[in-house]
Amino acid sequence: MDQAQQEYSASEVRKLLQKLFPHRRLVLSQFTYYNQCGVAKPLGSTYRRGRRCYRLMDILPIACVLALKEEGIPLKNIETLPPLIHDNLERIFALGPNTRLHGYGDSIILLFPNQDASNIPLENFLAENQSPSLFWSFDLGLLARQLQALSVESLEFRRDRSAAAA
Repeated sequence: MDQAQQEYSASEVRKLLQKLFPHRRLVLSQFTYYNQCGVAKPLGSTYRRGRRCYRLMDILPIACVLALKEEGIPLKNIETLPPLIHDNLERIFALGPNTRLHGYGDSIILLFPNQDASNIPLENFLAENQSPSLFWSFDLGLLARQLQALSVESLEFRRDRSAAAA
């Protein structure tokens, strides 16, 4: 099974994310919450314990929210982020590092490598939110690559375990 088609139960997602965020305590109910508030809806074709499984692309928005929380940016400040990620998932995974998110107040921009940022007027970006806010920038493409690497590691572990059981 190819990496993009690989599916993960909520428990397996927790294990993957725990490797990315070892100091964060992750519980399965967080994934239910993220599903309910629209951060990430599992779109896998298989079910485990009556719940739909996640694909690698379903996990990226969760990982991004967790990474930004680590930097002190709460979910309420990035509510427009999950749809932005969903709309660009394939391109984010394809282009990888230097696919960056930039945020200021409630405004979020996704810039791809070699994209001309001059066509996004900074004045308009900053003027959208008049209150003093924190400007932040995050390499979403790097996070996508880290997830891919963990996915490969997980797939190899599954193959080894299946071979040992046979």
